[in-house]
Amino acid sequence: MTRLTEIYDPHLPIVLLSLKTKYAKKIIGGEQTVEHRKRFLHTRSQAIIYSSGIDKSVGLFLELGTPVEVEDGYNIPIIYLTEFTSTSLETLQQKFPDFKAPRSYIYLDKPDKKLLLDYFLRQAIKTGCYETV
Repeated sequence: MTRLTEIYDPHLPIVLLSLKTKYAKKIIGGEQTVEHRKRFLHTRSQAIIYSSGIDKSVGLFLELGTPVEVEDGYNIPIIYLTEFTSTSLETLQQKFPDFKAPRSYIYLDKPDKKLLLDYFLRQAIKTGCYETV
């Protein structure tokens, strides 16, 4: 069984990024290959997606390219994605009582988030990696 830790690159920043469910589904379906943000990192990065719609869960991993500055923020190319075993908000809050879903994003590669990142990295990949560009 392949786990997320096998595709995670510890040399790239990693964030927990909040997306509405409809946009997460568009990314999975290949309809959306660029994420737009008013503020974001200025480098390549990785993201674990928190789906903020009805499902309120985490289960998608993205590698993101270098953001391109545009008039109203940044366009961030999605290089590849993979789905992994989904975890509900309720389960996350049981395992990590201080867990709060991010409004935009939070860094996961900070010392106070190590246990949370380690938890995500142990999750089994449900599908292979799909390149989007």
